[in-house]
Amino acid sequence: ANTQPAIYLISYSIFNVVKNEFNLDLNKAKYFAGHSLGEYSALVYSNCLELSDAVKLVNYRGRLMQEAVPEGTAGMLVVLNMPINDVYKMIDDINESDETINFSTDNADGVSVLAGKNSAIEACKNYIANGEFRRVKTQMVQMSVPSHCYLLDEAQEELAKLLSEVEFKAPSIPVIPNVLAEPTSDVGVIQDSLINQLTKTVRWRETLDYLLKNNLSSLIDSGPGKTIINMARKIKDIEKISLEAD
Repeated sequence: ANTQPAIYLISYSIFNVVKNEFNLDLNKAKYFAGHSLGEYSALVYSNCLELSDAVKLVNYRGRLMQEAVPEGTAGMLVVLNMPINDVYKMIDDINESDETINFSTDNADGVSVLAGKNSAIEACKNYIANGEFRRVKTQMVQMSVPSHCYLLDEAQEELAKLLSEVEFKAPSIPVIPNVLAEPTSDVGVIQDSLINQLTKTVRWRETLDYLLKNNLSSLIDSGPGKTIINMARKIKDIEKISLEAD
């Protein structure tokens, strides 16, 4: 509830400092994309959403998520070095049992994040421990609420109500919603994507793959830290791309 507005405003501030200091011509940008919360930043940068509306939405989104899941009952598990096909198979196998686990964020090759109740998280750990996954490692995400999973169904419904009251404009530059992993300028699709994003997988690996296949020459990250850039470095042939973490 507190972290999301803080991260959003820091990202927006970084973006504006970099834009002004380096005289960036945004008209030369081909796409805007944001990871999870960063999608709201991307929409503001592309003139699709007003800053004031984005702050209101992000604040409300954070509170809805916080209230949706009792603290300590669920979590997010990072799974490292597991091939994507094995991740999907594990999810299917777990969901065929008495547990439910969702693919929260598909960040990069070998970097997947799952979300669900604590018992489902433990089921995933046991699945990996009992399988032949010698290189696979896991670690918990330090967040109070699991993101992009079925546990946020009610929060998604409430967020949809507020989104319907906010004005969205056709973006000046196409944005790539997390749930689509491809660009769009359709306002209706953008709104629906923001709603669905709360419970659906963040398809970041596919987003970066799309950019690479469509002649991306440089990628500028305006988020706090170097998380996005570090994930981008895991893409094959990414050395051809100029990466900047500001």
